Amino acid sequence: MAVQQLRDGNDEGTSLGAATTDLISFYGVTPADQPSGTGQAAITDSTTGTAANTAAAGVGVYYLPVNLPLAGITGNVDVITAFTPGHKFKILAVDFFVTKIASTAAKAATLNLEIGTTNLTGGVVALTTANCGTLGAAVAGSAVTAANTGSSSDTVSVEASSVTAFGEGDGTLMIKIQNMDMADAVASILQRTNKFRTDFVELGLIAGA
Repeated sequence: MAVQQLRDGNDEGTSLGAATTDLISFYGVTPADQPSGTGQAAITDSTTGTAANTAAAGVGVYYLPVNLPLAGITGNVDVITAFTPGHKFKILAVDFFVTKIASTAAKAATLNLEIGTTNLTGGVVALTTANCGTLGAAVAGSAVTAANTGSSSDTVSVEASSVTAFGEGDGTLMIKIQNMDMADAVASILQRTNKFRTDFVELGLIAGA
C-alpha cells in the first residue's frame, strides 16, 4: 500500500483523517477508524474534590475506633485480639480520647499495638488517672516509626501492660490506618498517566518538560 504524504497547502493547519471512518495508525500498528461509544465519554466528577497536580498523602487513610472501658482492663491482657483489616495496610498512629473520666487516683495502663506477634516501634499509649481525668481529653500515643506494615492476611492486636486497674472511666482508642492496596492502586494509575504525558511531550503533541 502506498504511503500518503501529508502536505499543508494553506494556513488552516494539517488534519489527520478527513472523516471519522478514515483509518489511521502510528509506528506500524494496524490502522483503525475513530473510536466511538460510551467508552469514550468524559467521566463525570461527583467527588466534590478539587483536581490538582499532586496526589494527597492521605489516600486510603481511615480511623479504626475501639470503645474501651478502662475498668475492664484488669491485667496484662489483649484489649483487641487478632483483628484482620483484610487489605495491605500501614498503621500510622494511635491515640486515646476520654469519653468518661477516671477519678480514682494512681491508676494506670499502657497499651501497645502489634501486627501478628511483632510489636510496633512506637504507638504506645500510657493511660493514667491524671491524663484520663478530663472529659474529651486526648492522650497521644508515641510516634509510630517502624514494624507498622502488614499484608491482607495479617492481624492487629492491642495489648495492655503495667496495669493498676482503673475503677472507672471510658474512652475510644483511635487507630489511624492507611489502606495500602488503595494507595498502591492510585500510585500505579499516576505512574502510567505520567508515562503517557512523557510520551506525548516527546512526540511534541503537548508542551512540557
